[in-house]
Amino acid sequence: MPDKTSLQLPEAFEQYRSIVQDTLMPVVKVSTTERETSLFESKFAGDPYFPASKEYPKNEEGAPLKLLAQINFEEVPVHLPHFPHKGILQFYIDGNDDVLGMDFDDRKNQSGFRVIFHEKIIQDVSQLIQDFSFVTLPDDELFFPVEQEMGLSFKTDLEALTESDYRSDEIYADIIDKINDDENLTEAFFQCFSGTGHKLGGYPFFTQEDPRAYGDHQDTDILLLQIDSNGDKIVWGDSGVGNFFISEEDLKNRNFSKVLFNWDCY
Repeated sequence: MPDKTSLQLPEAFEQYRSIVQDTLMPVVKVSTTERETSLFESKFAGDPYFPASKEYPKNEEGAPLKLLAQINFEEVPVHLPHFPHKGILQFYIDGNDDVLGMDFDDRKNQSGFRVIFHEKIIQDVSQLIQDFSFVTLPDDELFFPVEQEMGLSFKTDLEALTESDYRSDEIYADIIDKINDDENLTEAFFQCFSGTGHKLGGYPFFTQEDPRAYGDHQDTDILLLQIDSNGDKIVWGDSGVGNFFISEEDLKNRNFSKVLFNWDCY
């Protein structure tokens, strides 16, 4: 299990270690392998676990949403406060929509995306949907970010506050002020605290700005899932990133109806 003393910092930022260490937060980093998965496994894209007795998620026009990610928490190391230790959490988005179901006016509006938690898992596959041919995308699959099905693996770590998190302007104010006139140090700072990659928990990465910096979204301070662009296999627009956020209270209560969905790109 990682601890604060294991934090690796470039020599130029050693003098700020105490500031950085105070921000450390548990994170589970996610790695991908292109392969077929079972209905129960953690994955990006592919076919979801879904009971035949439940209504499959659709957009406002009645078109089925497509599975973006499925996390089976029995496969995830116990490391993140308030996260489930069992059950399957799923993220669906609208692959027929050029903004993938995100509502710019209300990023918690799940009419174009859906977050679903299955607390109790049915092991009898005969009670599950097994044919997902009804979930279709445009022929060129222009919008959906994940090109093919990927299995997931998980690793625990600690992560410092990222530079694009809206809280960094205040918490890292002294660091930013002292390196502001040094282009090399500024670049090193952005690289060291970028927060890129796939993860559960930790701090987010944005290519534009943190949507929680304005409006009434400060309560959604827990990064539920981040999926980053990766080569030509995962691409959000022009090499962007997708994030899902939730409040601590809603996570504790397993209420995923008010999750904030954001994605942006360069």
